[in-house]
Amino acid sequence: MRAKIIIAVIALGLGLFGGAKLMEHLGREYIVNNFPIPSGTLDDKDVYVKEIVIDEKVPVKKLKQVQNKAKNIILFIGDGMSISQISAFRLHQGGPNSRVAVDSFPYSGQVLTHSANAIVTDSASSGTAYSTGEKTNNRALGVDIKGQPIENITETLDKSGYVSSVISTSEITHATPAAFVVHASSRYLTDEISIQMTDSKIKNILGGGRKFFMTEEDGGIREDGVNLIEKVKTNSKLITHKDELEDIASYKSEQVFGLFADEHLRDINTPENHITEPSIKEMLEFSINRSKNFIKNGCNGFFVMAEASQIDWAGHGNDYEYLMREMLDLEEGIKWALEFARKNDDTLVIVTADHETGGLLIEPNDPRKYENLDVKFSFNTGIGRGSHTGVPVPIFAMGPGSENFTGTLDNTDVHKALLEAAYQDNSGSCISN
Repeated sequence: MRAKIIIAVIALGLGLFGGAKLMEHLGREYIVNNFPIPSGTLDDKDVYVKEIVIDEKVPVKKLKQVQNKAKNIILFIGDGMSISQISAFRLHQGGPNSRVAVDSFPYSGQVLTHSANAIVTDSASSGTAYSTGEKTNNRALGVDIKGQPIENITETLDKSGYVSSVISTSEITHATPAAFVVHASSRYLTDEISIQMTDSKIKNILGGGRKFFMTEEDGGIREDGVNLIEKVKTNSKLITHKDELEDIASYKSEQVFGLFADEHLRDINTPENHITEPSIKEMLEFSINRSKNFIKNGCNGFFVMAEASQIDWAGHGNDYEYLMREMLDLEEGIKWALEFARKNDDTLVIVTADHETGGLLIEPNDPRKYENLDVKFSFNTGIGRGSHTGVPVPIFAMGPGSENFTGTLDNTDVHKALLEAAYQDNSGSCISN
């Protein structure tokens, strides 16, 4: 009898324990599957604020000596692009098992982006780091922290017979393209920036920004009263329609300014103008084919910086569809460059970014169910007003010297790796202003 009671008690205990566990499991499942998902605001984010000290000296990456030098360099900068933007584009194009252009590069790494005076850089200081190999303060272009000019990569390569081009989907006076051409204390000194561009040795300057060359009286935004459009027409060749990119032979050795829009390309406020505006691929093809003519006439090689500017603007605007359009424009340009490099093994192709914009996340649409195939792409730096972030950006490389673009680099290391890869004989400039 006593044994039966003990068995019954044990059975009851096991039953209660099992029932409790079952109820706990069911209760947990119910809670997880039914808890409300609040719509957040900027103030709802978990925030931890900590002051970060920037040391004076930046560690210098040890580079490998490059024996077979690059005669040609194509540098793509996806402004505001990091791994999240590339991952989102890959998913958008064909799903997780598809591949985009940068996936075919044999070498890759990550780039640290802080400026001399900020953890979160702007495009001017980051562009300057790529162009000059030195840190500077946010907003500064081609100058050091004391405001003194620093030689940029187009000026350095000019000494060894390179012909250079600068391409952008923003105004050509914008921070990134300007960092490869000018020296100015602030990116906002656009009157001075545009003057320096017209005086530069850059043979192809292509993008938007006509208003920055026109006086207010003529419908532009110049405050100094100088009509640079007339100067360009006199001393260079002004083109304003993408069809003019097809007439390479007629430009001879002139500097070509392609000002295809009053402000940036593909401005939603001027849709009627879009049909006349070129893509990154079209501007790149023109620049390289025209550079080949200079090489036939004595230049040693070419350098092209091509910026996909508006990836950044899509991040600022928290606009996913806009982001995908701009990523596609960059993708087509990279594909064209890779095909060129495969046929010309003395060509180095680099793809990177100056910083990330928007804090883009890729999440399950329902955070309670990871296996849900509905994907949520969310910008997390500010509701309706995205900003730059301080996360590293990727870098991809193919061609001579590409082995130096691996591991972790500072953005100043990228400049040094570009020069290590470049053919330099200090033979002098092959072009005149």
